Amino acid sequence: MVRAISSGSTSSRTASPDVRSRVLDAALKLFSEHGFDGTTIQQIADTLGVTKAALYYHFESPKDEILAALVAPATEELDSLLEEYESRPRTPASRRRFVEAYIDLMLGQRQLIAYMASDLAALCHPAFSAGHRLRHRRLEAMLTDDALSFKERIRVTMALKGIGGTLAQNPEADSGELREALLEAAIALLRGPRARGARPESQVPAQAAQDKAA
Repeated sequence: MVRAISSGSTSSRTASPDVRSRVLDAALKLFSEHGFDGTTIQQIADTLGVTKAALYYHFESPKDEILAALVAPATEELDSLLEEYESRPRTPASRRRFVEAYIDLMLGQRQLIAYMASDLAALCHPAFSAGHRLRHRRLEAMLTDDALSFKERIRVTMALKGIGGTLAQNPEADSGELREALLEAAIALLRGPRARGARPESQVPAQAAQDKAA
């Protein structure tokens, strides 16, 4: 039986937390299966067992507002994390703590990350794209400084991109194992080859260098 969404005493177009949660969960599942452009308001309503009118009662532009509501918690949490650590002295210990906190934040958004990584329409939507480049620059700035070489900056980019990419590919993996593996890989990348015991090419013995050339 099709029914209207009950919102208790909330005012028009203001969904209660329970209503919003139900709508967002249903929409994320449908977006993941059909894509943002391929999902209709009717499909969302049918999944919830409500009328389209009920969705329009709570959301003036349902799909756009729903996507924005899905993305907002992650971006707001990231903004708060960046603000917290940007005010701290930059030390190796603080950078490591930041990486750990960033991984924990991303782990909490695995389902959303897996969906967004597979849907270009969602990635290009203003709900996500607005401010994305600035946030990424702020992320890289947390782990870089003027003393880093070009290669070292590349490792920072690879570490940050790799965290998101790995989460997108493993949305159902054990959280503890995934966190440990991500942290180990990210720290290894950020430390670079010298910290892992490898010698720079300029210090390779002459004979070894000759053998390599041969």
